[in-house]
Amino acid sequence: MNRNKRNMALIVPIMVFLAACAEDDPAPDGFVNGPQQKTTCPTDGAKPLAKEGANVDASSLSLDVVIRDFQQNHPDFENFSEEAVDHLDDIYNYETATGAAMKAFGFDEDWYAATSYHNTCGNMYTFEKFGAGIQIGVDGLPMQVNPFLPSYLQQVSTGPVLEYGECAETATAISGPRFLRGYKNALDNVNGTKCPGGKNNWANPVVYTPGMVDPYLLFTKLDNNESLNMYEGVVVQKLNERCDNRNFDQWFADVPTVNKRINMVLDLSKSSDENNDFVYNFNSNNGGFFPLDSVNPVNREWVMAKPCNPSIQPTGSCEIFEPQSLSIFCPPYKYQYAPTQQDLYGQSTAKLCADWLNAGGPRAVNSEGTGHSAALQAVTMNGALGLQHFRNYGFTMMGYMNFQYKASNQLPEPEVLKFISSGDLWVFVDGVLVVDLGGTHLPAPGSVNIQTLAQNNHGCHVGEPLAAYSSCKGASDVTGWADGSSHHLHFFVANRQTEISDFSMSLPSSFVASASEISYSGEAEKKGEESDGCAY
Repeated sequence: MNRNKRNMALIVPIMVFLAACAEDDPAPDGFVNGPQQKTTCPTDGAKPLAKEGANVDASSLSLDVVIRDFQQNHPDFENFSEEAVDHLDDIYNYETATGAAMKAFGFDEDWYAATSYHNTCGNMYTFEKFGAGIQIGVDGLPMQVNPFLPSYLQQVSTGPVLEYGECAETATAISGPRFLRGYKNALDNVNGTKCPGGKNNWANPVVYTPGMVDPYLLFTKLDNNESLNMYEGVVVQKLNERCDNRNFDQWFADVPTVNKRINMVLDLSKSSDENNDFVYNFNSNNGGFFPLDSVNPVNREWVMAKPCNPSIQPTGSCEIFEPQSLSIFCPPYKYQYAPTQQDLYGQSTAKLCADWLNAGGPRAVNSEGTGHSAALQAVTMNGALGLQHFRNYGFTMMGYMNFQYKASNQLPEPEVLKFISSGDLWVFVDGVLVVDLGGTHLPAPGSVNIQTLAQNNHGCHVGEPLAAYSSCKGASDVTGWADGSSHHLHFFVANRQTEISDFSMSLPSSFVASASEISYSGEAEKKGEESDGCAY
């Protein structure tokens, strides 16, 4: 598809960066058809864990999340499944001008033998050739029935297919003009950036992979009150072997030899639109979704790993892998557009990509025995441009909060949970799947109507995970959820492929728990009174 740390001894101007972040950071540039939001240092709005549930400040909402960092040579990550459809042999046999062979850096016999896995990832090529995946329509609904959702959530779009790409119109950023990315033809009800006038330099259909996970969560741990623990021991299970998920049991579990866990908080700010929803929105137009990186909001250069409070981590320490990727489209073969590739600021990335491939490419995490990734080697050779694209892409995230259902909040319009993700995304309410956007894909929208869930007694049917739990007290298949009942939202995200990293979430303004409703984990006491000034 034509989509368009230096050495560890490198001295990065951290003090200058932190001083700059002490003031209000500039609002994300180029955000179209949505509220301007101020970003806070670091730019993705994630910070160390505070508590379970939500905070009680009506102007913002804080969600506890668990992020697990992976290396890019994990067999389920960085597979270039879309490019492999037409270029499998090109990738497997590719050697750079300096002799770097991709089969020696992760695109080897095992990768080649997993072709059937790659081809089950829904994208525009596999959909056309193999019928893999489901297209999404301009109204944000799938264009065919998704049988892995409850019957009352199996609405189907009449089309046409939703397209996403580079907008023809540019925006003014701090450092000059830049290109935007967004939907070409999305209807107004769909969240996300929309290209002005529907004009794009390029746009491709949005396709996702359904049925990767079991529609029911498992709850395996009790808290101190002998109640189900909604934060620890919540298991999302693999249902079908699809889209490079052979090792799915590692994605959202602590596996010391495979991943590194960090507890953090996502801050959702109240939007200025008429709904006053709580919004978390990071996309290609405002720096992207990189919760493990601290990035200078002015020059966009990577500065350091996200600060972390060790006292709230399960291991008592803060450990992640260094960034091992670049935020450019750099497929590991002789890509016909490689010499003319540019980033969103019009800067040529041809040399940066070539240096990355010469050092081993996207899956080389210990380049030439240096102990550092090929991406880091390329950054060292490209200075500021390299740092602007040096990012930690390989991670998963699990988040949780409880919310109260009130019938009065469904008027005049029902409350809606809205999401967008460029990586795998699964959302569960009361342990039952409500948004199924599996696979590595273009930014894909998903939403669910709270009133629909309530009227259909979602999660409270016999055999569903929490049917006997307090959330279903007073509920019935005739009357639906009880007014004032408390319910449970879990979301799971996997960021497994470089170039695009988008994630947004919009939650109703009523999603603020009272102090008596918040179940504290004890981490708030450990965290103390630390500020949000980033210099933890």
